[in-house]
Amino acid sequence: MSEKEFTDSAGNTLHVGSFVIYYPTGTRGTITEMISDDEGTWALVDKTNLYYKTEVLRTISTVRDKELEEKEFSVEEVSEKLEKQKEFVPTEMDHSNVESGG
Repeated sequence: MSEKEFTDSAGNTLHVGSFVIYYPTGTRGTITEMISDDEGTWALVDKTNLYYKTEVLRTISTVRDKELEEKEFSVEEVSEKLEKQKEFVPTEMDHSNVESGG
């Protein structure tokens, strides 16, 4: 009895231990389990602990060191970043879209 071969969106063979990316969100991780059912083939990705259909995953060969390194920020850096983001946040609440029954 032959074991089913799982493939990614490009036709590359997938297996437990493959490093993959889910392009819509940029999620990267390692496949820890693979299953097949009447809806398709699925791979469990360790980073999210979610199953993805194998046809939406793509194998990648390397992990950029930048993705794995721990980052430290000073209070000043965090405050500066938050100040910059305030530009994009409305300063007043608008109730024009609020509907209520009565």
